[in-house]
Amino acid sequence: MRVSRVPPDGGYGWVVVAGCALVNVFNQSLVSVFGLMFADYLAGLGEHAFGAALVMNVCNISLNFSGLITGPIIKQFKPRKAAILGSVLTGSALTLCSCSTKLWQILLSYSVTFGFGLGLIQSSTFVALNSFFRNRKGRAVGFALAGTGVGQILMPLLVQYLLSNFNFRDTTLIIGGLAFNGVVGACLLQPVEWHMKDRLSEEDRESQPLLAIDKSTQQSNASSCTKPSCGWAKLAALMDFAILKQVSFLNLIVGLGLAYTASTSFSLFFPYFLQKSANLTMLEAANCMSVLSTTDLITRITVPAFVDKMQFSHRTTFLMAGICLVVARSVMAEMRSLIPLMITSAFYGIFRSITIVNQNLTVAEYCSERRIEKMLPNALGFNMVTKGILVMSLGQILGWFADFTGSYSLNLHAQNLLLVTTCVLWLCEMYFKDDT
Repeated sequence: MRVSRVPPDGGYGWVVVAGCALVNVFNQSLVSVFGLMFADYLAGLGEHAFGAALVMNVCNISLNFSGLITGPIIKQFKPRKAAILGSVLTGSALTLCSCSTKLWQILLSYSVTFGFGLGLIQSSTFVALNSFFRNRKGRAVGFALAGTGVGQILMPLLVQYLLSNFNFRDTTLIIGGLAFNGVVGACLLQPVEWHMKDRLSEEDRESQPLLAIDKSTQQSNASSCTKPSCGWAKLAALMDFAILKQVSFLNLIVGLGLAYTASTSFSLFFPYFLQKSANLTMLEAANCMSVLSTTDLITRITVPAFVDKMQFSHRTTFLMAGICLVVARSVMAEMRSLIPLMITSAFYGIFRSITIVNQNLTVAEYCSERRIEKMLPNALGFNMVTKGILVMSLGQILGWFADFTGSYSLNLHAQNLLLVTTCVLWLCEMYFKDDT
């Protein structure tokens, strides 16, 4: 028997979940109201669809490529300080937007600063959550991400009310002030070391939780990090470039990136499909989108608890949900009436939510299985960068394909090719791993 220090797997961890949900309500959900908040103002500046697309594309680039430095920031300053910095950046960015009079000013404030702030928030909140839980990680992440879903429901209503009673500058200033509330939630992300519990056990290292503290590992890592004399070696140690030598990790993040690109493209083209291919009215299209968002939110709250209880692999859960998404999207592409589209939208929301909840958990699971828990922040960063590269390249190709064919139904099938590629890559790895 020996005494080991383990995370609480609950306890103060639920306060951390509440803090992450609060951060998500006031920050992550704001991306969904960009068009509603900025469309008329950009039009007044003489910028229409191209200008709006440029702002959002640069924001996505800033968000995803921030992964190159968010990992080292989280490792050096811990998740709480990183989340506070991210919330301050998002609030400051929207405050600066209220004073912007040129497109380049909006690009610097919203696209660059706001996007980088979101990147910090995404990684730091997940690392904080992951450190507190071992058997309930799925439901903890699901509850935290439910904050984003709640914000996506409430924020459009609030922005619409504010724009009806105030001008753009006042509305943006108020929303920016609300974004600073994320600092309150971020302050709740206390270090897990403050809440570790003693436990008598005979378990070996295989039972240790994600990000568990192993003093011998820390000491060896520390000594090895002080040996390199050249700047490149120190940078490689700080950024954990060694993980990129693992083919299985590259296969993992490419698969996740392809699935993310398909999901992003679906969110962009789904309204066009409903109105132009299915010939629904704007109200009918809004109803389909509302059903999808509702089932998405409900699933984030309910399904992770079941997955945790059954102890399913997060990667396997993601893979099965991805296969179901392919089926749902293929059926949806051939639907042309309201009721069938609402039903398929409901199922799509369920399976999309499962992939969203398990995306970062899949990366964390990989790091845990290979005893490289300390590389998790940078592993998440490399995953973000991969998503950014694929969205910029394959996402643009999907947009060109929609313009070239003039068919949004074919575009949905083309999105499925990305998910099918993910399934093939992962299934091949599983087959050859089992065969060896």
